[in-house]
Amino acid sequence: MTQLSTDAFNVPELYLLAAAFGGNVLFGLPEKEIYQLKGEEVFEEAHNRLIEKQIITPDGKITKAGAIIIQAIEYYHQSKKYVRINNIMFAFSDHNDDELILLVELEEKSLYKLFVVSKAIVLKMLGEKFPIILREPQEEEKTFLKEELSNQDRHDTEQYDPGSSLINLEFFHLDNQPQEATNPSFYQQWLAFVKEEKLLMVDTVKRKYYHASQYWFLKVLFDEMEFPYKEAK
Repeated sequence: MTQLSTDAFNVPELYLLAAAFGGNVLFGLPEKEIYQLKGEEVFEEAHNRLIEKQIITPDGKITKAGAIIIQAIEYYHQSKKYVRINNIMFAFSDHNDDELILLVELEEKSLYKLFVVSKAIVLKMLGEKFPIILREPQEEEKTFLKEELSNQDRHDTEQYDPGSSLINLEFFHLDNQPQEATNPSFYQQWLAFVKEEKLLMVDTVKRKYYHASQYWFLKVLFDEMEFPYKEAK
């Protein structure tokens, strides 16, 4: 795992770094215009913090460390697809199929850390962070992919609090039009959690509740993250 800086960056800092390659939009972040409307002081403060972090020099030149970070942000910016898993946004680089760019949200819509990580390490990290990924499937899960819950089971599930076991998956494919939440080829959101040893998945857009097999859950995850299936061994 390559942590590009020990520092966390706020949104104005990230937009200042993106300006180095002409980037005005960073997917998943609040719009740049929000901060521009607050006045020049916001970006002046961000500029000074980047100097303190030795990302740029006092005379405005980009340091070696800064160049590496800016390149990662540029690859993030260029991604045609994003996957969000809880507080982590994953971007995909055309320059290296084996790596992902991670933007980790430390404080909601305000503070982030940036990493470049191999897919093998991402898979290992996700397995450690989300035990649901490594759960042993029940025997019956070999006989189906997913089954929609009955009305009673759905009602019971709506009242259930999965707590920290919940994993939120969001998929964004920017090349697919229209870019609307109701277009599943552009956007999908799934919630996955275990209830009474059963793996449940909720399609939040279509508001459908399923009893899912571990195989189907992992296929969705692996396909969207573009993990090689051999990594599951």
